[in-house]
Amino acid sequence: MGEFGNHSAEACAAQTIRAILMAMNPPRHFRWGILGTGRIAAKFATELPASHTGRLVATASRTSAAAAAFARIHGGEPVTGYEALLRRDDLDAVYLSLPNALHREWTLAALDAGKHVLCEKPMALNVAEARGMFDRAAEKRLVLMEAFMYRAHPQTQKLFDLVASGAIGEVRLIRANFTFSREASHEDARFQAGPGGGSLMDVGCYCVDFARTLSGGEPDRVECLAHRHEFGVDDYAAGLLGFSGGSLATFTCGMTVLSDQSAHLAGSEGRIEITRFWQAKEGFSLISPKGAVEKFRVREKRPIYAVEADAFAEVVAGGANWNQPANTLGNLRTLEILRDKAGFPSKS
Repeated sequence: MGEFGNHSAEACAAQTIRAILMAMNPPRHFRWGILGTGRIAAKFATELPASHTGRLVATASRTSAAAAAFARIHGGEPVTGYEALLRRDDLDAVYLSLPNALHREWTLAALDAGKHVLCEKPMALNVAEARGMFDRAAEKRLVLMEAFMYRAHPQTQKLFDLVASGAIGEVRLIRANFTFSREASHEDARFQAGPGGGSLMDVGCYCVDFARTLSGGEPDRVECLAHRHEFGVDDYAAGLLGFSGGSLATFTCGMTVLSDQSAHLAGSEGRIEITRFWQAKEGFSLISPKGAVEKFRVREKRPIYAVEADAFAEVVAGGANWNQPANTLGNLRTLEILRDKAGFPSKS
């Protein structure tokens, strides 16, 4: 997903943030290795020092230059080659942020090397791949989880619990939007044609996960339209999900589109507005039928990837699993149908 240069403004900002966070927090004891040095890997590494448990030990890239550049910014040891990182015996877990099409291969390799794995979403290209990955983790008695970071945040759990308690009555309409605009590049795995690329897999997966969770089940009706970019991927799409309980969900996602990233829930007894449902930063508003507004915001000092790192460490220690395997399989099943409907089959 792109390597980092030595003197970019982004690199300088990351170094500054890392220094501040490390000064604010005590020593860590959950030892992380990172596979990949792209944007999301950098985000995870930048925020990890704010976690209560995590410490970056090493990061691997295909090239020594990229690994060294990443280490200069984020700390930890640079490692050339993914296999070399997996051979280390000083890691508790691996954060896997490689392109989607590489998730299965390197997750299995990490599990075989005895490492717990937090794998970026979507964890696999389809249900069959994911099921095999979970089976391997069970065989090795290791933790494998899909890294939907927003699910680990206490504000997201507050939202889910509030809706489940009936705060807006029966959930009838769900609308979610997750788009960004980035220059298309053949070097960016998101724009590479094949089962791993495209907006549905990159950001649509958040919208699907969000809708499925709030509806309390799996959709029995699925429709999708998508635009085909000149590179052969779906660069923006719109989907519709129908649930047996009566909920209807619509979503839009895109990689070449500038819009907001809001979500709205409409129920029989109220509605909820969320500015950026996947960031869990700005809070959300509960609006009654008479227009009364109640604002909710769960204060959390740790940034969202630090929260995710701590939540994963808790699971490894025997705590509650905040992102069950059944959820990963259900989400991928729906994504397969959406991509097939849109003309981008998941098994191509």
